[in-house]
Amino acid sequence: MATGFLLNMALNEVQDNRAYSGFCKHVRYRKSNCRRCVEICPENVISLDPGPTINTGCTDCSLCQSACPTEVFQPEIYTDPYLLNQAKVFLGSDRRRLPGEKKELFAHCRRAQNQNANSLLLPCLGRITPNIILGAALLGFDELALTRAICSQCRLQAGQKLLLNSITTSRILLKSAGLGRFKINIEVREKSKEALLSRREIFSKISAKAKHKAASFAYHKKKAIRAKLADNREDEADKRPSPAKQLLRKLLEQKGLEDDIVVKHNPAFPWAKIKIEENKCSACGICPALCPTGAISKKLENDKQLLFFNSSLCTNCSLCRAACPQNAIDFEENYLLAEILENEPVVIARIKLTLCFICGEMITAGKNKLCPTCRKRQVWPMYVKV
Repeated sequence: MATGFLLNMALNEVQDNRAYSGFCKHVRYRKSNCRRCVEICPENVISLDPGPTINTGCTDCSLCQSACPTEVFQPEIYTDPYLLNQAKVFLGSDRRRLPGEKKELFAHCRRAQNQNANSLLLPCLGRITPNIILGAALLGFDELALTRAICSQCRLQAGQKLLLNSITTSRILLKSAGLGRFKINIEVREKSKEALLSRREIFSKISAKAKHKAASFAYHKKKAIRAKLADNREDEADKRPSPAKQLLRKLLEQKGLEDDIVVKHNPAFPWAKIKIEENKCSACGICPALCPTGAISKKLENDKQLLFFNSSLCTNCSLCRAACPQNAIDFEENYLLAEILENEPVVIARIKLTLCFICGEMITAGKNKLCPTCRKRQVWPMYVKV
């Protein structure tokens, strides 16, 4: 029993995922049919009641983190900044290279045989995000060498699709940032079946894992107080900027994007540009209220309600479109990629308002003289001449 306990410590990571259920689409909008985290979890330990909770048995594969469009799941250790910091360590302090020398960043999953001693060990390569790929290119690497096991035989096989989505997204970013030569290679190299570990090997693995945890603790220690305060604010607030989108903007600002790169809307991209049909919009205020990142906001100006959109905050979660009662929200089919760096809200709709004839509530100007509440109460015949 003791040996089994030690072996489990040696081969499995400590669970470090935190779920901020207040940002879940299912919590913010009860009619949402989003179940990405539940469907992708290989251990069936995530439940929606109504928001996500992680039960015991989680192996910290991080697939839920990569799949969630509103970034409900935030790890304490294996964040993108931490993994990029590890890559920076592998690159070394002396970045001068010999003629013809190629700088490779290696990464492998738990079941794969690593190609290099300096390789990022991940539960699954589905944890590779566009930020990690773009960050590696900006650090000075020429190539990302990924080693995976046979995905079809792995319980984390859903991570393969996440990896392919990240690669597709990152290629667009790399090209627009002038880093199109950066290569991404994937090799299948299954780790051989290990024999029963000896007592010395078990403690060796535990020692190595303890060193890794100590390194990650040192990396996060200087941010602990600030992170704790931020966590408290996030628990109380109903909106927060996307951590992944903030890092993406920070990375892209180092290099800049070409102004003429046009991309087509794709649900898999972590950005989008919305549009509102003014003749359909009822100025109900649902979209700015539900948006988890604050990408949509509103402002009353004279007799009009202005709706603003900040593309640098949007994560393409599509919650606004799903919740709009008038079906007035959609996405631009084509847009400039450089717009995702624009951190200024722009007006996307101007809705003219008037007063309800009965209660005085602000409503959209048009055929209706009464607000929906007064119409439902059927009091209008007493006040309005037919």
